[in-house]
Amino acid sequence: MLAPIPRQILTDSMTLFVPTGLDVYQNPTGDTYTVANVHLQNTNEIRRTATNSEVVLRSILFVDARLSAPRLDYMALADAAQSAGAQMTVTVNTVSFTVKTVDAVPDDTGKTHHWELGLV
Repeated sequence: MLAPIPRQILTDSMTLFVPTGLDVYQNPTGDTYTVANVHLQNTNEIRRTATNSEVVLRSILFVDARLSAPRLDYMALADAAQSAGAQMTVTVNTVSFTVKTVDAVPDDTGKTHHWELGLV
């Protein structure tokens, strides 16, 4: 069984910008969400993106499906951003990142345990 993410490490909060379109100057416009109880972890790993390209991640943002609020469908938000022609961005502790990968990690029952956002 997959153990829950300890509440003690979910001390960060993030501001997520999800582009929904581009304005006349080709700047992304969209929605902003503030999500509490997340965990930012530095890394230096290589992952494949949805377009099958390799990317070196600077950090991974862990978003608990149960304790992080509000609860969002990050896969659907990433798809919406991609269809708008831009990428989601995240700001954690005044540092901005671009979201390159979104992974839903399931628990033993098949429900989403947590989300892992790969950041560059």
